[in-house]
Amino acid sequence: MAEVFYYDYVTIEPWTYFLTASEFGLTYVGLKGDETVSPIFSFYPHRMLVRNPKRLASYVQQLKEYFAGTRKEFDVPIDISEFGTEFQRRVLQTVQRIPYGMTISYGDVATSLPDAKSARSVEHAVALNPVLIFIPDHRVVLSNSKVGTYRLGQKEKIRLIKLEKRHLHVNS
Repeated sequence: MAEVFYYDYVTIEPWTYFLTASEFGLTYVGLKGDETVSPIFSFYPHRMLVRNPKRLASYVQQLKEYFAGTRKEFDVPIDISEFGTEFQRRVLQTVQRIPYGMTISYGDVATSLPDAKSARSVEHAVALNPVLIFIPDHRVVLSNSKVGTYRLGQKEKIRLIKLEKRHLHVNS
């Protein structure tokens, strides 16, 4: 039997986000209608999706607060237990600890992990992040300070970095 993921949408200009959660926490953040670029089933095959706005309400609320600049840390449960490899999950757990408004390089992340073979292995794990924004992979940049790639596009990565810089000292 397929595991159920609950989902809902939230529009925060200019996007409509698609969020899914297991019974244990948030499992995926992408864009509505973006199945060609980042289909949830490439991350989690064999899931049944059931729309349930009530179950996703706290995630939707925190995402709205983040974009409004009033939330700097997410405190909802995140469930990446079935995502990727053990190493990839550790990379994302490290990325989750990058402070709001800061950026670090893929090399810095690699240096902090004793089993990281290279910045490239970290870059690959970060690129596969299923839980955008809540696991803030937009805060990881290239060592030359260029932003690098992002699942929602380079312009969106720059927009998120600027959003955090703009709100960094507001309401703190």
